[in-house]
Formats: sequence, structure tokens, C-alpha cells
Amino acid sequence: MRNSVLLALVLNAALSVPAFGHNVVGGVYAIGNTIEGEVGFSNGDMAKAGIVVQVRNATGNLIGESVIEDEGLFAFDATKRIDHYFYADLSAGHVLELVLPADELPATLPGGSAPITKSSVAASSASMKGVDQVALEQMIEKAVAKQVKPLRKELAAYKEKASLQDVLGGIGYIFGLVGLGIWLRQRKQEKNRASVS
Repeated sequence: MRNSVLLALVLNAALSVPAFGHNVVGGVYAIGNTIEGEVGFSNGDMAKAGIVVQVRNATGNLIGESVIEDEGLFAFDATKRIDHYFYADLSAGHVLELVLPADELPATLPGGSAPITKSSVAASSASMKGVDQVALEQMIEKAVAKQVKPLRKELAAYKEKASLQDVLGGIGYIFGLVGLGIWLRQRKQEKNRASVS
């Protein structure tokens, strides 16, 4: 019986150790033809500057590269309206894999529904002359907020997941301590019985 209690104690202690790992989190969003991205970890650290981010098309062909700068940010200028796949090896088994769908890029890029013509460029610049600077800034802020919103939701979900892991780890420690207490009490009772006999 003593061996079974000891085995239960060891197994419970081993299973209750919380995981201290962290996941790669990030997001990409388009601002005009420029695709901007942010890479970090679920523990709040940002990816180190200098890491190369490969950009591939849907068939896996390399179409370009970018480099992560300070604060885990990178940027890539799209030349076609296609799905862009981002990949970066952050070391220690941490890999970034993100996708920016083609429909988030401007339709004026090659591959989009509206081809670029001289008349469309002229019409676009003529329409910009009548735009108020304040209104333009508000439009840009709305567009950026729309693109950042999914990233915020994803980060909030990772934070909730980490909190659940903390709770489960705490429960495991409680069970481990209870098991240790039972084992010590049983050991003391066995010693008392042996000394009485």
C-alpha cells in the first residue's frame, strides 16, 4: 500500500507541473499596397529584430522577404492582388505562419477586378484634391482600426487561454499537496503501529 501511495504522489506531482511555454502570436493587415505585420509571443515579448520573414504565394513560391524590426514589426509591399503567406523561424521551435487574403488588398493591383489605367489614376488624384485633411485622417484611422480589431481579439483569446492554464496548474499543485499530506500522515501512523507492536 505504501508503494501505491508513493507512486500516486509522484505521478500527481509530475502531472501538476504547469507549462511555461509560450505561443507565437501575430497579425498582418493591409494599408493600401503595403502589408504590415506584428509578431510576438503569448507572454507579451515581441519577436527580435533582424529575423527574416519569407513571403510566399498560394503554391509556395517565394515572392519576397521582409525583416522584423524593433517592436516585432515588419512590412512588405504587395505587387499583386493574391493571397500572401508569411513564414518566419523565430528559433526554439517557434514558427510564425500568417496569411493575408487577396481580398484585403486594393482591387487596383494586378490580379484584382479593376485594372490600373491612366484614366483611373487621374480620376483618383482628382478626387483626392477635394478631400479635407481632417476627413482623410479620420478615414485612415477607421481603416487601421478595422484591420487591428481581429488582432486584438486574437491576443485577448490567448490571454484567456493562459489564465485557464494557470488555474489548472494551481489545482494540480493543491492535489499534489493533499497527496503529500496523506502520504505523510499514513507514514506516521505506520511508524506508530510499528512502535506499539
